Amino acid sequence: MKTLHLKLTSLLFLVLIAFSVQAQSYGSWQLPAPDKLTPFFIGSISESNVYYGDVPTGSASKPVIVFVHGFIDLANLWFTPGNRMYDRAHHDGYRTAFVAMTRGGGMWTNGELLSRMLEDITDHYNVQDVVIVAHSNGGKASEVAMFEYNKSNLVDRVISLGTPFGGTELADLSQTWLFSWLVDLVDLGGGASTSTTYYMGGVARPYLDALPNNQPNKFLNYGGWGYLFGSNILSPTMVISGGVLAANGSGAWVGGNDGVTPFWSSTRPGGDPYFSWGFGNPYNAFDHIDVALSYVMYDRIRPNFTSTLPAPRLATTPTINHKKEVISNMQLVSSQGNYQDFTIEKNAQDVEFSLFFKDELAGFQLENVDVNGRTISSERLDVSEITEGFMGNSFSTNLRMNDLQAGHYRLTSDAVYAGAVHYKNGISLKYTSDLNDSKLSYETGETINLEIELLDAKKLSGSASVNAIVTKKTDLEGNAVQEEVLLVDFQRNGLSNTYSASIEGSLAEGTYNVLINATHKDFTKSLVTGFAVKKAVETETLVLDETLELSIAPNPVVGNVANVEFELLTETESHLQIVDLFGRVLTTKEVTDFGVGTHRVEIELEDNLSTGLYFVRLQNGRAQGVVNMIRVN
Repeated sequence: MKTLHLKLTSLLFLVLIAFSVQAQSYGSWQLPAPDKLTPFFIGSISESNVYYGDVPTGSASKPVIVFVHGFIDLANLWFTPGNRMYDRAHHDGYRTAFVAMTRGGGMWTNGELLSRMLEDITDHYNVQDVVIVAHSNGGKASEVAMFEYNKSNLVDRVISLGTPFGGTELADLSQTWLFSWLVDLVDLGGGASTSTTYYMGGVARPYLDALPNNQPNKFLNYGGWGYLFGSNILSPTMVISGGVLAANGSGAWVGGNDGVTPFWSSTRPGGDPYFSWGFGNPYNAFDHIDVALSYVMYDRIRPNFTSTLPAPRLATTPTINHKKEVISNMQLVSSQGNYQDFTIEKNAQDVEFSLFFKDELAGFQLENVDVNGRTISSERLDVSEITEGFMGNSFSTNLRMNDLQAGHYRLTSDAVYAGAVHYKNGISLKYTSDLNDSKLSYETGETINLEIELLDAKKLSGSASVNAIVTKKTDLEGNAVQEEVLLVDFQRNGLSNTYSASIEGSLAEGTYNVLINATHKDFTKSLVTGFAVKKAVETETLVLDETLELSIAPNPVVGNVANVEFELLTETESHLQIVDLFGRVLTTKEVTDFGVGTHRVEIELEDNLSTGLYFVRLQNGRAQGVVNMIRVN
């Protein structure tokens, strides 16, 4: 059957986006001069507003500067104590406006709102266009306002500060089962789903960069790599999140990261990067918050308020801005279910635990366990250095255990937590898909080929178990959908250290998070990535594998027996499995001899199966069905 190569048209996507975004109202406020503004002013942290700055003398001949916030904050970022962006711009004779769109609303919602704000700001000041200074996701909202909502004529240029134009692996992690509680706690899931590397690389970038009114020369981009060198109140949080980013693919080899945005992602395709390289460059050793603070950036960006822009460029689709490979040397851990276990390899150095949790008084216990899970020794970890997370709804800590010996361990806590264990000199997972490239977009019906290579594993004896949890998370507009789960097993390629799997034409349109886990007696590692699936403009009849129906009642399951009802469609090899969030098969029950039809069966659960979320998978030939199971002790 031939493969189709026709792409989703811009017109169709434009209509979809237009219907997905609802107009939101906003207010406007007049600020006093900076020296009359109370130092405690931060603006609303929940409402959409435009704050107009005081008009300095002699400003009519200078551009208006519009400050656009990022994902998790509103205009309060620009008025944080010590951030004198307003004061400095006013002193230099610039008229200003500070916009507050939505917190966590995402690029399409904020972009639509910003497009209307730009009309009001230019009318208010009676100017043809403005200069935008955009922090983080504000740069993405700016391009949506300019090119999706045709307001590029109102924008002379955009100076982006740490904008993840290609997404961030932190958003990828947020879409996994293990971190879902954290996203719900912070209540900012909408924007996170459109900040994944696979949404930006597979959906948003191909669409925006191919629009006929695209003007990449208007984007002047600043990106940092110094998540370890921050000088603000949130710097400890950047150290923790930056370490996780480095372990999951945005380390030194691709320029590092600022604690939120990878350096490789900080330049819009076709835009002008103002730092040619990241890691090791002394000029951009700042973190994600410092990149928006006046004492770090104002003098650097001020010349670009009026500098000559590069010549206009053709509105063609540039190379998609994403890493060709995804490399991870971390293992994810979580308090949910049986996911506290991890392995430390021989010769491991600088072992770190990067943990996020609910309770400020959380305690953590590290147990050394044997191969059967029995505790050999135990110690309580010192978590005295705790960082308050965004909005005070969560907490985090970074623990170093440089003298931890090789072996199997378990991390328990009296609080809900999720995080990563990472260290030097261990085996890493290298992910590629299709033609040795981390492909981020497929058409419905197209076979998706996945491959994992174990790096630095020449002396490894025996095979590893490699699997993936593929979860449909959003539609193409970034809206959450009813999640669908597919469990995929990888096969080793001969005696090599590569493992492959294929998903043959069974995925519907949407974006998919992929959590890959590799398990061996000597190591355990995790990698998070994803891809988008789009409908082709023209379709042909496809013979797809069936999706099987199954259910559990009652669910949650109390006790050691799960009652499962299921349907077999063919008399081929069939089995039911209990699978944990890392894809590990805990229990298998053969049902091949049950025959075609609907059946009910009891599955006995292991006594040591912890409270948490699991999957029940039904395999009937090539057909598969998956249902969530909650176990309560």
